[in-house]
Amino acid sequence: MTSVFATLEPAEITEVTTTKSCHQIHRGDAVFSEGQYPRGLHCIHHGHIKLVRYGRDGREQIIRFAGAGDTIGYAAMITGQPYTISAIAVESSAVCFVPNENIHRYLRDNPQLSLRVLQLMSHELQDTERRVVELAQKSVRERVAEALLVLRSTFGTDDDGETLNMPLTREEIADIVGTAPESLIRMLSEFKADHVIETVGRRIKVKNVEALRIAADLEF
Repeated sequence: MTSVFATLEPAEITEVTTTKSCHQIHRGDAVFSEGQYPRGLHCIHHGHIKLVRYGRDGREQIIRFAGAGDTIGYAAMITGQPYTISAIAVESSAVCFVPNENIHRYLRDNPQLSLRVLQLMSHELQDTERRVVELAQKSVRERVAEALLVLRSTFGTDDDGETLNMPLTREEIADIVGTAPESLIRMLSEFKADHVIETVGRRIKVKNVEALRIAADLEF
């Protein structure tokens, strides 16, 4: 059961379990697409989903990632408006679906669930506002460093504790940063020359986390 449903009554949890449908999706498959009307709520059982928005030139901007236990699509579901973003699997994933009519009833009958959804929406709004400021004020080097830290936190590392355990291409990482792939590759080469990271093919090893934090101009 995903965390957003933690406040439901036992009978409601049982109902969700019996009414939800779960399916396996492959890398590149869409959970939902921009412009579609929501039919319910999507809960990630395992795997990772990228939430993206496409520009006029068709290029995608990765807004954030969602992983196991996360719920996606609730903003459009509540407003009843079409999705303003698309949700695409970045690896083989399992996603469960709960229909609108069930969710709307739970929101009416359970104030704690409504509060939880509002908190999630507020957190996403704050994160979006932060990203807008960063795109305007941070350098490409700072944004690349922060993106690598986000990827490390989101996908984890292999057993060596350094190699990022992620399936993303250089183009997708560039889409996170909001820059051209050529600029990303140049920045990765600089970090490699500074012994902050190592690269083997598409694989990236983070050798110095603290140096990345300093390069990203982060306070933590």
